[in-house]
Amino acid sequence: MAVASSSSVDVEPASASPSKPASDAAAQRASSSAAVSPLSADASPDHCDSSSNSSAASQRDAEIQSAAALRSEEYRQLFRLPPEEVLVEDFNCACQENILVQGHMYLFVHYICFYSNIFGFETKKIIHFRDITSVKRAKTAGIFPNAIEIFAGGKKHFFASFLSRDEAFKLIVDGWVQHGNGAKAIMENQDSASESSFRDNGVEPEKVKISEIVDDIDTTNRREDTSAPEDSNLLPTIEDDNASTAVREFQDSVEPLAGPVLTSEPSSPAKSWAWKLEDSDAPEIPECYTKVAETTFQITVEKFFSLFFSDDAVEFMDSFHKKCGDKEFKCPSWLPHDQFGHARNVSFQHPIKIYLGAKFGSCQETQKFRVYKNSHLVIKTSQEIADVPYGDHFRVEGLWDVRRDGNECCVLSVYINVAFSKKTMFRGQIVRSTLEECREAYAIWVDMAHELLRKRSLEQKKGLM
Repeated sequence: MAVASSSSVDVEPASASPSKPASDAAAQRASSSAAVSPLSADASPDHCDSSSNSSAASQRDAEIQSAAALRSEEYRQLFRLPPEEVLVEDFNCACQENILVQGHMYLFVHYICFYSNIFGFETKKIIHFRDITSVKRAKTAGIFPNAIEIFAGGKKHFFASFLSRDEAFKLIVDGWVQHGNGAKAIMENQDSASESSFRDNGVEPEKVKISEIVDDIDTTNRREDTSAPEDSNLLPTIEDDNASTAVREFQDSVEPLAGPVLTSEPSSPAKSWAWKLEDSDAPEIPECYTKVAETTFQITVEKFFSLFFSDDAVEFMDSFHKKCGDKEFKCPSWLPHDQFGHARNVSFQHPIKIYLGAKFGSCQETQKFRVYKNSHLVIKTSQEIADVPYGDHFRVEGLWDVRRDGNECCVLSVYINVAFSKKTMFRGQIVRSTLEECREAYAIWVDMAHELLRKRSLEQKKGLM
């Protein structure tokens, strides 16, 4: 349950970023300065109430429209678009350059724009819908389904770390169909699908579009809402053997947010993990790990796992994440694994404490556990967080070491290691801020754990009275 630092590079930018517009502040000023004319004392109560409500509602609508117009105009000028362009929607995301650059995507009527300003370094992209030849959903690192790939003007543009990927994808496709060559491209693809074959690394736009259409069909089939999308009449029916094989391969490659360790589902709703001691000693703690928390509990090691990490402890874990400001916590059941003993993948949205970029980052955490001799429990975690500067350069590895202390006690020690996959000049600052945030988070966890045990002890005493 390591916590990747959301403020890993806390550097104040040279200038305020237009990715968070001044029009928001203007809207606040407009709202605070607006005044409602006092009602006449001679007016009837009913007339006063209806007039007041109608006036207030009209004023709120006018303020909202004014703020939206200011915001749209600010971004139109930022990208120097034609005067008739209107901002449709914007999304937090990252653009893949030499590194993954965090910023915002702005969808206009005829353009897709991206802007980022990190530490004074600006990145700006403008893509006209008419230049687009292909749009498809994609996966970050081949695992996380939070990316969109766009081919335009002979170039590939890769946008990742979307919090609302499917919503952004639909708006992009709608704009492409209405104002670009999307409808024509999809229809051409529909005519050629029966005689096309796929290559995993094909560069022909038609083949990329077929993969996208297959993706759209697969997503539609998996939706709980069975109503067909508005553009469903554009989706081709692929019948040839090569295309069918590609469809099957593509569907087999689609995975949920859970990582590769969860490759099977429990055969029944019964407990999917077993408290099984291995006939070997626990490995030594690697020197690269730093201890960030330690405490003693007046319970056995098995009870510790049952209360805080088992499938029955999801409520406690959810409470901890909410205490840390996280949201959308998801925790599947433990599953047996030949290499790791037991494993599961946890996901949640973690608040980002830096000035620029998204307010929340998508966290993916793999958890594994084994029980060694003398009930020595070792829980290993590996966490990656998107939407933070240099988030693709490192991961946070955690190690929970729980040793038996006598017959009815156990000692918990938590260790952290920040493992880097790429070089960066901010390495030292990332490590320091990550360790600091982890110490704060695990102090909260320890307090909550002891509080839970105190409540259980009181309930047991009341039950005996």
